[in-house]
Amino acid sequence: MYAVEFEADVISPYTLLKHFEPFANQHIKVIVLAEKEPAKPNANARFDFSDLSGKLSWSGDALSEQRALRDQW
Repeated sequence: MYAVEFEADVISPYTLLKHFEPFANQHIKVIVLAEKEPAKPNANARFDFSDLSGKLSWSGDALSEQRALRDQW
């Protein structure tokens, strides 16, 4: 079992509490229990675009196109 505990001020009806009215304008402690620990994102994860490689075929001058777009501003 994985538990997360935090404290919060209930100052808005846009909370995750279903019936927030009894707790309005109060400081509360919230405890969340989950079956498993959430997966941690890999900080060194690199995006893999290899499946998109070769999908675009264009034979123009990239620099002149960039300058033309910039001149439109």
